[in-house]
Amino acid sequence: MRIKLALVSETSEQYLNQVKLCLYSLRKNGGSLSQVLVTLITNSNSLCRRQKAIFTKHFSPIEFKTAPRLGAILHTSKLNIFYSVDPSSYDILIYLDCDTVIRKPLDHIVDPIINGEAEFLCRRGGKSDRDRFVDFDALVKNICGPKSKQKISFEEKQEWPMFNTGVFVATSKAVRQIRGDSVEFTYALYDQWLRRDAFEGLPGIKYLFHFGLLPSRKEVLQNWPIEQGAIALACIKAGLPIAYLDEVYNSWGNIDFRILHCFKSAYKFDRAKMYSKEAEKWITKYSNSKLAGKIFLSDIVPELRELLEKQ
Repeated sequence: MRIKLALVSETSEQYLNQVKLCLYSLRKNGGSLSQVLVTLITNSNSLCRRQKAIFTKHFSPIEFKTAPRLGAILHTSKLNIFYSVDPSSYDILIYLDCDTVIRKPLDHIVDPIINGEAEFLCRRGGKSDRDRFVDFDALVKNICGPKSKQKISFEEKQEWPMFNTGVFVATSKAVRQIRGDSVEFTYALYDQWLRRDAFEGLPGIKYLFHFGLLPSRKEVLQNWPIEQGAIALACIKAGLPIAYLDEVYNSWGNIDFRILHCFKSAYKFDRAKMYSKEAEKWITKYSNSKLAGKIFLSDIVPELRELLEKQ
């Protein structure tokens, strides 16, 4: 099967530094997928010639795309992979957030698709992801229709799928089915949230909501997980066979993980200065941490820094 991997990034130093780490770790630790073709998509602006040369020298095979910036929340930009990478050019597409780092081979990440068990793979969203949606059952009914049946089994219970989309895998067929709705649903949920948030924040009125004197009509309490819910809703509407990725493929570093997801809330190092002398302080601190993710970063970041210094 033809497999591609895609990332979406800004062109600022902090984002590109993180992308370099992601790609270095892929080429070093990705196992049978270590040499997969990567599409790096940047928002609004293309990479300069110097940066393209660095990525081509160290992380080939790689291709570069530039896409219009999608609005709504920041994470909406990842939906550009559905359009910037032609579905006819692959059978399976792997998406990684640019703040992910690969520690162990990814040999079996696509197995459920190859075995015909699923068309879309993504890690189950945790409590913080799921609890931001006020009534997901109602969203499914209103957006996908009352006859939707694409529930998934989790811990011997049936539930509507909800994702943490830092890592996901999809067939080309699935991408064609969900890409339009993923964008549309993201904007629709965001527009509703924006209107309700503005109204509920008006002077004199916000206190009525704050003290529970009026019920909030928000469908989503905060805007940051909207894109995750939109992709889940698009999959449900399309009737896609879905499977949850094991947490080892999208971990914050507290288990024997394969992919580390460096959430800024847990990993507060300066990404714009990852390869400078100023990074030594946090690298030393991380090397003495009890968190496996931090120890891993303290080892791999100096490796890449040494490689980049030789260019």
